[in-house]
Amino acid sequence: MNAAELNDILDKHAKWLQKLPGGQRADLSKQKLTGMDLQGALLQSVRLTGADLSDANLNGANLSYTDMFVATLDGANLSNSNMARADLRGASMKGVNLDYADLKQADLRGGAFFDAENSAPEGKKRATVADFIESGAAEPANTGANLVGSSLYCTSLVGAQLAGANLSAVNLSRANLDGANLTRANLNGANLGLASMKGTTLSSASVEGANFRHVDFEGAIIDDIDFSKADLRGAMHDSITANLPTKIRQALSEHLNWIRSNGEAGQRADLMKLDLKQANLSGFNLMAARLSGVNFEGANLSFAILSLADLSWANLSGANLSRAILNGVDLQKANLQKANLYGADLDWVEIERSNGNQTQSSNLEAAQFLEANLEGANFRNTLLNGTDFTGSNLRHTNFLGADISTANFNNTNQQDAVLPDSDV
Repeated sequence: MNAAELNDILDKHAKWLQKLPGGQRADLSKQKLTGMDLQGALLQSVRLTGADLSDANLNGANLSYTDMFVATLDGANLSNSNMARADLRGASMKGVNLDYADLKQADLRGGAFFDAENSAPEGKKRATVADFIESGAAEPANTGANLVGSSLYCTSLVGAQLAGANLSAVNLSRANLDGANLTRANLNGANLGLASMKGTTLSSASVEGANFRHVDFEGAIIDDIDFSKADLRGAMHDSITANLPTKIRQALSEHLNWIRSNGEAGQRADLMKLDLKQANLSGFNLMAARLSGVNFEGANLSFAILSLADLSWANLSGANLSRAILNGVDLQKANLQKANLYGADLDWVEIERSNGNQTQSSNLEAAQFLEANLEGANFRNTLLNGTDFTGSNLRHTNFLGADISTANFNNTNQQDAVLPDSDV
């Protein structure tokens, strides 16, 4: 089919959608449309069963309610497209670009199409995995949509049917999977960092090597899953947050939503002066959170993201902040006695503003690091007016660009420390 023939069919289809004379619903089933430029095309409710749309440009296209049962979309550009309620059962979508696409309530379960040469459950030309199970027939080789290696960054998959889908090595970071069905889905090696999975069904999914950092699992159905080889740092998961008070769990969930949406939804966490003694917040994303005066004594904040957070007057004595990200943090008058900041990063952070980018240094004025472990930490460009490091371990610690003239370094271990021009 050439471009002129396709345009004629789509013109009639547009009239059909508007119920105008001469309109006819487009049926492009089994058509070879590889590499076609369909950017912004109106394909709502078009029949594309078994069609080959490999490498097609469908950027911004309206594919809502479209029948793409077992269609081939490998390598297609579907970014910014509307695929709400589309039938994508058994579709092959390897290496597709679905960034910012809308797949609300799309059906991506397994499926297979049959003709005279292929057997199927009795009376069916198309069948899902459930049909095979019910009939006792052998399942088709393709038991779910195949999106291996695809990009679905910031994609909306709210309520999508992804049972049995192959999502291995897929980029789903910041995607919205609330209420989606991922039963038996293959998520091995997938990146779901900062995704929202509230109410998602993950029963029997495979998640080896998957990144679930900072994912919100509130209300998710999670059973028969081995998370031992997945990264759950900072995830809102019952196994991690069960011991936290409800108020704090809700605040952390809202904060993740605030970060994910760049401030357009959710709410910045305000936990000022709360008692979080010995809390396990390892890997949590608390960027820019209001944490002034919080009691974090003995808390686990390893690998936590605390950039631009307000931790002034906080009690972090004995806390584990190893490899935490603390760029641009406010630690004025905080107590970090015997805290572990091994490999932590406290360098300045660059902030994008309307009048140009600006930098913000970490403010550690009058903070107490007595007998703290600061080995390998990055204190470059920090504000250290009156900061007390007495008895701390400063091996391999970097202080370049910091003003250490009024800081107290009595009885510190400075082996291989990187210091400014003046020796302390």
